[in-house]
Amino acid sequence: MPLTTISLAEASESGLPQIKDLIINKVIEKKLSNGLTVLFYPYEREKVVTVKLCVKVGSSYETENQAGITHLIEHMIFKGTKERGPEEIAGAIEDRGGYMNAFTSYDYTCYYVAGPSEITETALKVLSDAVFHPYFPPEELKKEKEVVIEEMKMRLDNPATVLFETLMSSSYTSYPYKRPIIGYEKTVRSFSRQDLLNYVNEFYTPDNMVLVIVGNLSIKKVFSLVEKYFTNLPERELKKVSFPEERYVSHPVLKWVERDVREGYFAFSFPAPSIRSDDAPVLDIIAEILGGGESSRLYKRLKRELGLVKSISASSITPVGPGLFEISGTADPKNFKAVVKEVLNVVKDLKDGDISQEELEKAKLQVLSDFTYSQETSEGLSGILGSFQLTRGTYKDILWYKKRIKETTIQDIITAVNKYFNFEKFVACFLSKEKLFDEEELKQLVKSVEYGTKSPEIFTLKNGLKVILYPERDIPTVAVSVVFPGGLRFETKSTDGLFQALSLLWTRGTVHYTAEKIAEKLDSIAGSITGFSGRNTFGLKAQFLSSKFDEGFELFKEILLHPTFPEEECNKARPELISKLLTQQDHPVSLAIKDFMQILFPHHPYGLNPAGSLEFYEKFHSEDLKKAYSKFVNPKYGVLSVVGDFDPLYVKHKLKEAFEEWRAPKEKTFHEQEPSPPEKHFLKVEKETFQTQILLGFQTPGLNSREKEALEVLSSALSGQEGRLFKILREKESLAYVVTPVLIFYPEKSAFIFYIACSPEKEKEAIEGFWKILEDIYKNGLTQKEIKRAKNQLIGRLKLGLQSNLSKAEDISVNEVLHLGWDYSSKYEKLIKKVSQKDIKNIIKKYLKRENAVLFVLGK
Repeated sequence: MPLTTISLAEASESGLPQIKDLIINKVIEKKLSNGLTVLFYPYEREKVVTVKLCVKVGSSYETENQAGITHLIEHMIFKGTKERGPEEIAGAIEDRGGYMNAFTSYDYTCYYVAGPSEITETALKVLSDAVFHPYFPPEELKKEKEVVIEEMKMRLDNPATVLFETLMSSSYTSYPYKRPIIGYEKTVRSFSRQDLLNYVNEFYTPDNMVLVIVGNLSIKKVFSLVEKYFTNLPERELKKVSFPEERYVSHPVLKWVERDVREGYFAFSFPAPSIRSDDAPVLDIIAEILGGGESSRLYKRLKRELGLVKSISASSITPVGPGLFEISGTADPKNFKAVVKEVLNVVKDLKDGDISQEELEKAKLQVLSDFTYSQETSEGLSGILGSFQLTRGTYKDILWYKKRIKETTIQDIITAVNKYFNFEKFVACFLSKEKLFDEEELKQLVKSVEYGTKSPEIFTLKNGLKVILYPERDIPTVAVSVVFPGGLRFETKSTDGLFQALSLLWTRGTVHYTAEKIAEKLDSIAGSITGFSGRNTFGLKAQFLSSKFDEGFELFKEILLHPTFPEEECNKARPELISKLLTQQDHPVSLAIKDFMQILFPHHPYGLNPAGSLEFYEKFHSEDLKKAYSKFVNPKYGVLSVVGDFDPLYVKHKLKEAFEEWRAPKEKTFHEQEPSPPEKHFLKVEKETFQTQILLGFQTPGLNSREKEALEVLSSALSGQEGRLFKILREKESLAYVVTPVLIFYPEKSAFIFYIACSPEKEKEAIEGFWKILEDIYKNGLTQKEIKRAKNQLIGRLKLGLQSNLSKAEDISVNEVLHLGWDYSSKYEKLIKKVSQKDIKNIIKKYLKRENAVLFVLGK
């Protein structure tokens, strides 16, 4: 039971509500000679009474085979005694204007009567007889078992109940709280009348009970009636029960209940203290801070700000044994993972000490005010007195609770959160139509929050633009990257160079700024915004100091949405673009690869020159770039990533404000065709050079193939000073200074190339050397040492290349656009490590065959 319903407060300077010690002082406590404890409170508000007889035995006292017997006895108590039939028990109470009920908890069971004061004697007489002299008629037991089983089925139809019991069974590893109070159908059906009688004889002893009377009665009359009905009770010996130590789970646990429901339900837990611990009141304050209402942290963050949940609350379950802190609510199942992340982030903020004195005082006031309202009724007050007597050993510990609440400090909150909210002992339970992620993903998510590596927030704007927000708060910089499908693969022979020109001129003039003004503004905030284009994608990337983000973002938005591609800037850029071509012709390697790709991918954009063409650069105009921009800068196909030191909520708002109304062009983006096989398998081009450029290559699977990583491992294994090409063809055979594999990926296909530059007289020997190496690998495979080195190189290069926020932003966007997944780089190490020697041999056998090879020679 959450202590928020059994706490007590007193006036203080902070304005906490006053509940006078007179409540404690007015209680009359008496222990009868048989050991029964009696508490009487003279209630004066109305002429009513509540009589509550509680037994310190709950479901936690049961063995596995006894599961549900305590609850079944609670039902059967009202089914008659030797003196009264079933109708004479509840009927006797109802006839006098009262009602009778009972409940079973993990730690105790209570039977109670409430009604007008005149019902007191009848209540005491009926409770004494029913509880101490139950008969358990066999025919009634048979019927009541069916009733309890129907109750079980009713509970199974209640998603919140199912989820709570799943949470309890998943959170506790050994303590009996893991079992449902109601038990199991199998155990309930197995109980005999004698089983129930034995259990009553073991636990229903006067010294194991508390009788609480709250009513408008005289002390004399109350205790006269108590003596009359509770003195001559059966003599029984109380059974001693030992309880196991609870260590909770040792790692984050996920449990998923799949049901055909319309709503999504979640429940999370952390360990919590027993009611007997001084920490219990502190946990009630924490529950109020985190999830105690519409001003609580979880409600404001997950519902009001992020819209991730439909409802959310928190409570501290602090029973006699080990406790549990629960956070539960409802949400769209697609948000479940985000809900976990944000709940843990809110908890982490509290663990890090993010709490004010004002927030603490507000929570104290709310916790103690709950009691103020609950003590107005005789039922509420009897529950409070009885709970403390049963769990703490004395009702007077209400004062302990009140004092502990009043004296709790910010440091107490921080200490308690760090003590109990152990992320390794986090349990998450969900109930929805289908399971959406597994326990391993939950562990990674918990780890990312615990160690400060924020997992991204991903959402899509109405226009289709996907946004990925990835906070990295250690360095005060922010990077932004927006990427679209495009680049060389969407060009033609007549437009070769289009995306190079577009990306260069994108930042050289907008509706509101000239190229010079843009440069001045960027210099004034020490930022940068540049266009980029490659073989498969193009886009804009920017970086700013986080303190200058607003200014930088406004300029980024202007460039992205309102470029003008001025004609005068096109003319100024023309020499820059042509210079790239001239530089390429001065580098035999680049020139040779360019020529080779034209042979490997004839009549296809993959064979075009990534540096562009002189024909296009000499004739393009502003209108060409505007048309390309209108066609390809399409939010429907774009991905925008933000990485660095920023507030995700603030940036999300700015992005929606800036880009929500940006509409996609009507014209659809061109979709590429799969390239056909090469038409020529050998070509030699005469050129006066000191070295002959030799390229032997193959069409191989593309970016989205399952064989991508195997191709990379093969290429890496053959490269470098320890690779076979270098060690054999250069070191051993002295054929060349430069020899290396080249791997170029496109979505549909890739190019796997062996490159060597050697003296003309070594041409034949170099080509034979390539084939010998391939044949040896095909026959014997790579060694484990070669494979390990190759994998380490690939993983190392990736990590080195993703150190800056800008590189991460671009990497995230590009991978998402290319359908590899925004988190491809985080999965890359695992994918690379999976590549086996067999995978590599299969690649060679399947794709690097002589009949598939293309040989290109450039030289004398």
